[in-house]
Parts: sequence; structure tokens; C-alpha cells
Amino acid sequence: MEEVRLSVADSEGNPQEIMKKVPGKTLAIRFKRIIRTFTNGDDETYMFMKKRDANGEPTEEDAEFYAFTGSKILIDQATRDFSPEDLPCPTIIQQFTSKDNKTFFKFT
Repeated sequence: MEEVRLSVADSEGNPQEIMKKVPGKTLAIRFKRIIRTFTNGDDETYMFMKKRDANGEPTEEDAEFYAFTGSKILIDQATRDFSPEDLPCPTIIQQFTSKDNKTFFKFT
């Protein structure tokens, strides 16, 4: 959340400055979970987790998941390194731990 100063009219129409918290940029990532990778020479194919029906049985359709992040590093990298023409594309997000034990993520 980011705090911004806004000018709004009070009940008598006089301008009044207030501080308001507004959400920052958010990156939404739609993904499929790979459960197995098959290699055939230089080509790779994937088996994805499947959607489940009302009885909990897997269907033929791939399940899709969503994750949301406010990570400045991922947002900057996504806007800098990807264009709408690139997507969708196979992407790996790696988790790293810094020397001071902080966790961060990066597209690779």
C-alpha cells in the first residue's frame, strides 16, 4: 500500500487535503502446475495437473491457477522483459534466498 495526499471537498465545498492508502501495482500470474516433464531430443513436453469434477476425479482439462504479487522486482522484470506478443509462454519463477535469509523471486 502506498500513502498519497488527495484534495477533496468537505461538506461545504471547501478543498481539504487528506491522506489515503491506495494499492500499488500488482502482478497477476496465471499458471498451470507441471507434474511431469518428458524429453524427446531437444523438445520437452509437459503433463499438467488436471481439473477435478464434482466427485474429485481428474478431467481431461488442464487446471489453471492464479497468484498475485506486489513484488517490485517481478513487476519490473515482467514489464521490462515481456510484451503481450510474448505471452502466453513457458516461464519459470525461481525462488532465491539472500545471505541475510530473505526470500525473493525472479523470472528465469
